[in-house]
Amino acid sequence: TLPPVHDIPLTSKDSNAVSNFLNFLGDNAKQIDAAAVQAQLSSASPTPVLLPGERAELAFKSGRDTVLITDKRLILIDVKGITGKRVEFLTVLWSSISGFAVETAGSTFLDGDSELKLYTNIIALPHFYQDLRKAQADLFAVQTAIANKLLGKDAAPLKDVDRRTGHIDPKTSWIGRGNARPLDADEMDRVFHASPPILQGGERCEMAFKGRRDVVMFTTKRIVAVDTKGLTGNRIEYLSVPWASVVAFSVESAGSGLDLDAEAKIWTDMMFHPGNGDDDPPQPYRSYLDFDFSKKLVNIFAIKRYLSVRCLGADKPNVQIKPSMLMISAPDKGMESFISKIGGDQRAIDVTELNQLLHGQQQMLLDDENIIMAFKAGRDTTAFTNARVLIIDVEGFSGKRVQFTSVPYAKIISFSAESAGDWDRDSELKLYTRNLWNLQKVKLDFRKGKADIVVIQKLLSAMVLGNLKDAANYLQSAGAPPPGTQKPQMSSLTAWLTSNTVKEDAAAIDEQLRMELPVLLSDEHCQKVYRSGRDLYVYTNKRLL
Repeated sequence: TLPPVHDIPLTSKDSNAVSNFLNFLGDNAKQIDAAAVQAQLSSASPTPVLLPGERAELAFKSGRDTVLITDKRLILIDVKGITGKRVEFLTVLWSSISGFAVETAGSTFLDGDSELKLYTNIIALPHFYQDLRKAQADLFAVQTAIANKLLGKDAAPLKDVDRRTGHIDPKTSWIGRGNARPLDADEMDRVFHASPPILQGGERCEMAFKGRRDVVMFTTKRIVAVDTKGLTGNRIEYLSVPWASVVAFSVESAGSGLDLDAEAKIWTDMMFHPGNGDDDPPQPYRSYLDFDFSKKLVNIFAIKRYLSVRCLGADKPNVQIKPSMLMISAPDKGMESFISKIGGDQRAIDVTELNQLLHGQQQMLLDDENIIMAFKAGRDTTAFTNARVLIIDVEGFSGKRVQFTSVPYAKIISFSAESAGDWDRDSELKLYTRNLWNLQKVKLDFRKGKADIVVIQKLLSAMVLGNLKDAANYLQSAGAPPPGTQKPQMSSLTAWLTSNTVKEDAAAIDEQLRMELPVLLSDEHCQKVYRSGRDLYVYTNKRLL
């Protein structure tokens, strides 16, 4: 059984009986001495929960339950039953926490508690909320402790970011005022290092924007969304999303006429709210964030470039593919063009012009980023660069509203390429990401005979699995014909798959997946191979295929 944890509040006990009663009903925790908790849970104690050398940093107690923040994890201690002999110790690794928020107390005695919110990438434990007693817990010390665990090392500020130094907030008219406008990032940096102390010492605010009452900041380490609540505005939530938790991002330019806003969309690896019946439908919650910006005051493409630098990182392979090495398809005509447009079937296009266009005035690509292959269906385009999959979606009759969605290769956790059958018009590529909301799976269709799905799969394998040598060289190997000029020999492979053996010769499959259907990378080797019916399971040194 767990020895009783001594209550050692940092401030005097509540003197108001009503306040004590409300704290009891609301499950509000008070901060206690972490050293006392560590002494009772150390490896040498009767309840050796902590590891040798593990240090307790903050502790909170609510009734019989305790929340402990250590240098290695978050521990939730839940005392159960009438006797209290049944105790659960729940450990949540810091690597499983993708975002966090602190919320200040309101102005009335009924709203007198502050709150800590932790968001995870665990489906069965999507979030953890803890109410903290007003005046008996240092909310911003808790925020600092969580930030120190999740944000990592300091990052250098970007040099080419317009920080709007000295900018005076124009406070636009009531119409469209909900759309964010720019703020002086240097001033916001000063404010949020002092009061409230949200930012770390080495952290810098690089961009800041304000809507009606809410503020969003892009810093060197995270996205900070400040949400002012209630009529008085005393209750404020400070949400932090580390850059490492961002799975994909998108910007959408404003349309024509009365369309006053441009948008930035962020997909994270945090769990969404699954809902509970018709009265409680699923909600994206922290798995998807959407910010509206004034199209007149904010350059949405500057935000896209900033997000690209922060989310894609600096380590991009130098992949240069000559246009002559790619299979370029002639545009469809007549009924074929109509069917391709309504079906979303893409065909390969020359990347030269698209590279120049996206490196042009709006600088949609980074300086060291280049398009390797691109495909087009109607007005929409999909481009594979040396850093991401870029999906360009043209919307509306005028075509002025365009969405640019970026999925970094590092955030793709699984993918499949499906060849077209005898009666199918298209082959398919499916990308699976760490986002659990509406970007969990990205499906792309390619026109049969107009795109080489084997080449696409090979490039994606190289980029996702980290074989940068193959990514740079596989299309330019000595004597190799351009993709599309030599059709893979699917018939012999299909005949072999329909035989009846269960375990197969890994060396034979290795050869077939290099010669007949070039799927494997240069440093990839088949280790175990099994077949069930017509389906094949290949265990390589890099993946399950």
